[in-house]
Amino acid sequence: VGSEMCIRDRNWYSRESVLKAIVEASKNREVVAVYRDGVFGRRPDMIQYVQDVLQSVAKGAVSFHASLERWQNPMKLDVGLTKNQLDSMRIGWDVLFDVDVDDFEIAKITVKHLIEAFKDHGVVSYSVKFTGGSSFHVGIPFEALPEKINAQPTAIQYPELLQKIVEYVKWYVKDQLREEILSLFKPEEIASRVGKPLKEISENGVPNPFKIVTMDVFGSRHLFI
Repeated sequence: VGSEMCIRDRNWYSRESVLKAIVEASKNREVVAVYRDGVFGRRPDMIQYVQDVLQSVAKGAVSFHASLERWQNPMKLDVGLTKNQLDSMRIGWDVLFDVDVDDFEIAKITVKHLIEAFKDHGVVSYSVKFTGGSSFHVGIPFEALPEKINAQPTAIQYPELLQKIVEYVKWYVKDQLREEILSLFKPEEIASRVGKPLKEISENGVPNPFKIVTMDVFGSRHLFI
């Protein structure tokens, strides 16, 4: 089975369209290979050419994780850098909503409400990726953000501005999301579906959608798949 999976990995990553997409998406990002045993490759690392992908796959890489942040030179990143140093190196960052809940139907409903919130606010550039299990990544590219917010370059306002965006959108969709979930499932059924006690997902006796669904805010140099 292991050898068959390796062959499938090599076949997938040998596709010209896949290689082109990976190289294009990797521009100005820290990109780290992940191997079958779950071990990450060295950091920092990056992908510039098709051959970079093929060499990693030949060594057993099964996936690649990229940074939300975009950097002038990802290879100059280091664990000892201060926030000011990181801010001076960062040229952008993407907004990411990591929709995490142990129920596929509730995850889909949540993503639908996020997209409706984007449309209400005139956001048309976004992407949705199914990450396996019941999780989705919903992203907004840095290019969709203003160059400056509150007279400060947007590029240096990470992760504080990301946190504000995520919290605002959660507030904006909370009531409608709760109403739709409750229109489909009883509170006890919701608790059973997500594997949590009803008390744990409730607030003032009513299910709180963001105790059912989590959307973490990430710190610097976070990698996503």
